[in-house]
Amino acid sequence: MRINIESPGATNATRLEEAFAGLFARTQALGFDAVIYDYTPVPRSLEGSLITPSLLEMRNVPDDMRRLWCERGYYQVDPVQHFALESCSPFVWSYQRPDRSALQGRLGENAQEVTHYMRDNNMPCGATVPLHLPNGGFVTLTGIVTDQREERDISETLAQLTFLAHRFQESAFPLFDASMLTCRHVKLSNRERECLAWSAEGLTAKEIARKLHRSVATVTLHLNTAAKKLGATNRVQAVVRALHYRLLDS
Repeated sequence: MRINIESPGATNATRLEEAFAGLFARTQALGFDAVIYDYTPVPRSLEGSLITPSLLEMRNVPDDMRRLWCERGYYQVDPVQHFALESCSPFVWSYQRPDRSALQGRLGENAQEVTHYMRDNNMPCGATVPLHLPNGGFVTLTGIVTDQREERDISETLAQLTFLAHRFQESAFPLFDASMLTCRHVKLSNRERECLAWSAEGLTAKEIARKLHRSVATVTLHLNTAAKKLGATNRVQAVVRALHYRLLDS
């Protein structure tokens, strides 16, 4: 099985769009009616909540699903995503018969809105492949079926779905742009990142100012602003938090 991303002369964005089209076509060929792919460079905040993906691709899902998951907080309480983050293996899930799937014991009060939405929109079950990337990033590829298929039948596709997810990630990841690779949970300016990066190297505000040819007051302002955005009480904590969110990656 091959994911073709070779389009001579095409931009990375165009090639990535074509790669996703191929991914979704092959996933649907396995018998899934809808497909979701998501990538986040940092899956959890320091407080433990799930971070909304920086890249989310959906096919054949209701028009409002993206808005609900990205803007209304459904992603943060999605039981499939929570289980995926805890798992290294592909799994079958079912909102109709959770006791026969990975959702057993997971459809509590916090997941009620997601549960009702999936049931009401005829997306009762499916399979998900979680990928824990070496750089700390996290990916899930999810296939959804819209009929009352037996969980055992869906399980038979797990090996192929897993192979497809790995091949796609290997081929497409080099095409991800900076916005996709950047954690969106905290937004720092380029100068704030630069000052924090030098602070992480052990430089004082005065030494950073000399490096950047700026005043000490300006550097201090950047460091304090970054710390406030990160919810840090001092520069050491700001650096630790920035490293967690991979904001100092080169």
